[in-house]
Amino acid sequence: MTVTATPPVRRRKESVPGRLRALAGLSVLALALLLAAILAGAASTGSSLRTIGHEAGPQVLATAGLYRQMSEMDALMAETLLLGREYGPQQQADLTTYDQRRLEISEGLLRTYRLALDNPVEQRTVESLIEGLGRYERLAAHARLLDVQSGHTAGQPPDHVVRAYQQATDLMHRELLPQAYNLTLETGTIVRRAHDAERSATSLARVAVVGTGLLALGCLLALQIYLTRRFRRIFAPALVVATVLATAALVTGTALLDRQGQALTEAKRRGFDSVLTLTRARAISKSMYGDQSRYLLDRFRKDTYEHTFLDKSRTVAAVESTSLPDYQSKLRADFQGLLGGVTGRDRDRLFTVYQGFQQADARMRTLPAEAAIKFWDGELTQAYESYDKVLEELIRRHESDFERAIDGGDGALETLWRSIPAGLAAGALLILVGVLPRLREYR
Repeated sequence: MTVTATPPVRRRKESVPGRLRALAGLSVLALALLLAAILAGAASTGSSLRTIGHEAGPQVLATAGLYRQMSEMDALMAETLLLGREYGPQQQADLTTYDQRRLEISEGLLRTYRLALDNPVEQRTVESLIEGLGRYERLAAHARLLDVQSGHTAGQPPDHVVRAYQQATDLMHRELLPQAYNLTLETGTIVRRAHDAERSATSLARVAVVGTGLLALGCLLALQIYLTRRFRRIFAPALVVATVLATAALVTGTALLDRQGQALTEAKRRGFDSVLTLTRARAISKSMYGDQSRYLLDRFRKDTYEHTFLDKSRTVAAVESTSLPDYQSKLRADFQGLLGGVTGRDRDRLFTVYQGFQQADARMRTLPAEAAIKFWDGELTQAYESYDKVLEELIRRHESDFERAIDGGDGALETLWRSIPAGLAAGALLILVGVLPRLREYR
């Protein structure tokens, strides 16, 4: 019996197309994996950018602004009760500003409620604030009506007016302001979680991109070597271009992911955190200014308002002290507290105006009642406004840093989505262009 064997040369010829297809398929698959790793990292970082830059971040800053606006409302009401009938035009100006703050608060609460549609806890807090502010306005309006009816001159109004105002200010400071602060904390937690999640996701994405990128380059190199050896060609131009595109995607994708991560970190630390801290310091400082008018207004609680002024001063700029006069005498440029993170010339400038505000406060507390009111309405108010103006400028600068960082991250994300998929798709097409002519030789 005769056995006919398949010629070895035939087996080798049949094996070449299979190997070529396998290497080409692995190369295309590796490019797809590289694209998936880049897009997954971009999607994760993009989600964090949206959270911090366009959703929870602005919501936190809006709620921090609510605290200051509400503090200012109460301070303005105390001021109108303190000034008396001879300050009619100034009282009217204060009431106009009061109405403006009330409108800003209403708009801020509405915006916060819309941003909190997926968070029932925040929604309930906003609803409670809306209801509480309605009660505050009724109590404040009653105190204002009693004050107008009394027709008193500048100074402490009649006791029944003070008692009526006490109900309003107690509601504001014991219930509404803590709720506004808690609302800021709740939304701030979302921002911190998004930032922490982004840091972990960026590290994993970087490893995945580098791993799949090296795999793709390895597959393309193996395919190029196989074609060179098997078909006696120095190089395949289409595969060279595909390798260049894969290398560019690896380098560019990693760089853009890093840029997104850096933008998010800059937005969080240099922008968001600084704005939030300075906004809180400015809100507490406004409440301190209100405590000064309440100190002059309410003889029943003078000691209480002096003590709360000291507590708030320590929160804003902390120094070791046992009393308000002791605090004001020991205040130095190396203070800590909310403003302790300000550095360089900004710190020197801020310390100068803050110290001027504290020195004016110390002066006011040594004067008789009528002189103290005039001093408070003049030099002390000017000192506070100078201090507040510096704070406002710092906040706006860090807000610009925040917006610039978010815009940079968004720009990197847009570039990534536009360029990387197109480049890798072209690379996959070039692999087919480089391989198909060789496969036709075996038909």
